[in-house]
Amino acid sequence: MIRSAATHDVQRIATLLREKAELFKKRGSRQWSAYLETDLEALVQRDLNAGRLFVYEQGPDLLGSIALLPSLEWDQTLWSDREGLYIHRIVVSESAKGLGIGTRLLQHVIAVAQAEQEALRLDCVASNDFLNTYYTSFGFVPRGVRDGFATYEHVGMPVPK
Repeated sequence: MIRSAATHDVQRIATLLREKAELFKKRGSRQWSAYLETDLEALVQRDLNAGRLFVYEQGPDLLGSIALLPSLEWDQTLWSDREGLYIHRIVVSESAKGLGIGTRLLQHVIAVAQAEQEALRLDCVASNDFLNTYYTSFGFVPRGVRDGFATYEHVGMPVPK
């Protein structure tokens, strides 16, 4: 079930992010390496305060999270304007990998942005072939590469069921 995150979720979301960053490091990737040197609970709390943060729960387990935020300082380094909403920090527990939770979280925020008639943007490491293919399968269109990050904007396709 997807629901809006609350303050009591902050620590669990931060743990998911930390675990994923540690896994990336173990696999030799520098993706999310900054998260290993960041106060993730404070970062997640800022996400909660700045925009919308959603979690995917199954019973008592929090298995994933996604942030839907207004333009942040990071986004302003990659985009020439501040239009729309931005997806950040999509994370799914390794124990739930392959269950479609990331897909459901993305579909949820696409539907929110469409209902609000907002542009929807995201970025990822340009060399991550899996994510670049994954995002285009949801109707995100490449808008360029800047500082090693591929930028995408959703083109308003219907949300897949």
